[in-house]
Parts: sequence; structure tokens; C-alpha cells
Amino acid sequence: MNDYFNNETFNKVSFTSKQLSKTDFDSCVFKNCDFSELHINGSEFLECEFIDCNLSNTKLKDSSFKEVHFSNSKLIGIDFYELNPFLLRINFSKCQLNFSSFYQLKMQNFQFVDCQINEVDFTEADLQNSYFDNSDLSKSIFDNTKLEKVNFETAINFSIDVENNNVKGAVFSKENIIGLLTKYQVIIK
Repeated sequence: MNDYFNNETFNKVSFTSKQLSKTDFDSCVFKNCDFSELHINGSEFLECEFIDCNLSNTKLKDSSFKEVHFSNSKLIGIDFYELNPFLLRINFSKCQLNFSSFYQLKMQNFQFVDCQINEVDFTEADLQNSYFDNSDLSKSIFDNTKLEKVNFETAINFSIDVENNNVKGAVFSKENIIGLLTKYQVIIK
């Protein structure tokens, strides 16, 4: 495989039996591609878009995702904390991110729109100014997480301990405020 791709579209390509190492993708589009269980090492994705792709259990060791958008894609079981954090910027729309980890990752201004984010680890992550729009956060872990000015207004099924996370300026709705009280095992009618 080439080391550099610019402004190319990959349609229905299966990368599953390959390892991407030190390959750069600039302004590329991936449609219906399968990256599942692929090891992506030291590669860079700049202003790329992934549509209807499967990246489940993909390893992203020391790779860079700069201005990358995932739409209607499966990103199950990914350790995003292995990414190179320099200029990291990813947005997710209608994606499945279950069982993934963003442990200690600085991910300010990220957008999660209409996503399944079940049992995801956000421990010690910096999510400041991020947005969870109509996303399901069932059993996701927020522990010592920076949630300043994060918008949870339309998020559902989250449980956030306000004593153990920085929620200053975070936005919640009257309907989902119970997610802040789960720890206290109170009954709200």
C-alpha cells in the first residue's frame, strides 16, 4: 500500500487482513469499508470522513485523527487513548462506540450526535465544551472527568457523580437530571 493518499475515495475496501503502518490519508473518504481488528500504527488521517464503516476492535497505536468525522459507523471496543493527542479532533454521528475507552484523553469540543455510547470509559478525560446530542450513555464511566460546559441536554441514560467530576457550566435538561442523582439512590416521581 502507498504511504500517502490525497483526496481519494475508498468504497467497500476490506482492510481487515492488513496492517496500516505510517500511512497518511489527507482529505480521503471511506465508504462501507471494513477496518475491523486492523492494527493502524503511526498513520495520520487528516480531514477524512468515514461513512458506514466498521472499525470494531481496531488498534490505533500512535496514529493521528485530525478533523475526522465518523458517520453511521461501528467503533466498538476501541482504545482511543492510544491515539496521538496532538491536534486530535473527531466528531461522531449515528455511531456505535460501545465498550471503547477515552481514558485520560484530551478531547475538547468533540461532538457525539445520535450515538450509542454504552459502557464507554471517560475516566480522567477532558471533554470540555463537547456535545452529546441525543446519545445513549448507558453504563458509561465518568470518573474525575472534566465536563465543564459539556452539553448533555438531550443525552440519556448517563450516571455522573457531581462530587467526583468537574461539571461547572455543563448543560442538562429537567428530564435527564436524574442521571446526576443515581449515586444517592433516591426515588424521583
